[in-house]
Amino acid sequence: MDIKETKWMKISDLAEEAGLSRHTVHYYLKEGLLPPPVKTGKTMALYSQTHLDCLRFIKGLRAERDMPIVAVRQEVLLRFGDEWEKGGGLVSAQPGSKGEQQRQRIINKALELFSSKGYHRTHISDITDGLHISKGTFYIYFKNKRDVFLAVFLHLTGVLTEIEENLESEPDFFVRMYKRARRYFFTYKKYHRVFDIIRAETIGREELSEYGGRAIYKNLLELLGNDIKKAQENGLIWELPLSPELLGYMVFGAFDFACFRLMQDNRYDLDEFLDTLFQWAKAFAGNH
Repeated sequence: MDIKETKWMKISDLAEEAGLSRHTVHYYLKEGLLPPPVKTGKTMALYSQTHLDCLRFIKGLRAERDMPIVAVRQEVLLRFGDEWEKGGGLVSAQPGSKGEQQRQRIINKALELFSSKGYHRTHISDITDGLHISKGTFYIYFKNKRDVFLAVFLHLTGVLTEIEENLESEPDFFVRMYKRARRYFFTYKKYHRVFDIIRAETIGREELSEYGGRAIYKNLLELLGNDIKKAQENGLIWELPLSPELLGYMVFGAFDFACFRLMQDNRYDLDEFLDTLFQWAKAFAGNH
């Protein structure tokens, strides 16, 4: 995006074009769903076509799919990340930049400390001391510990989403399920303490509900449900009197618990468990 050739808008014009209130635009800016505007004064800023495109995209996601803000943020970055990066410094921490690398270092250290010490016993000073950076540097990227906790949530959401993206080219349903199970186990093994923290910190807390267990697995569960539905339609598995979504929840829940047991019980290894499970599943499917 060439700044000289861009048609710039005031926030009032941007809000009107997008069919949203100024309050909503400010909220999306605060939540990191839009790139920062170009400041022309202490109280004056200008917005581009990219901001308008982002707002229309966000509006569609919220209206059609009722997506929580955390999931919308992920979708916006996937859709518009390259455009933001071309925007002449519109984003303070672009992917691949030194700023983004520093931000990711903080997230990784927080992940490590949350896993070993727990959320409440981890302090900002633990993170900064572990990285040999000042608290001032931390506050360039995050407002507080809760803010970095939400960044950790987004990081893990991305990890789970990547599992599915790597399976898109696999045509065989059972092979795809087998690979999904293996990859989820190793993700669970690496991050299970943080998953437990996310569940514990968000249960019963309405202000954090969009960052809870259901939200972190949302994309994975939706894709799993769609996979089961297609397999039923193609006659690969028995069509039970349950919705594919509910069946996906049950399958995932059972395997999630199995991952926990496999880490507690060394009598069985993952390959032995999965081979037995999928032999049974194929036999069951073949006799329906």
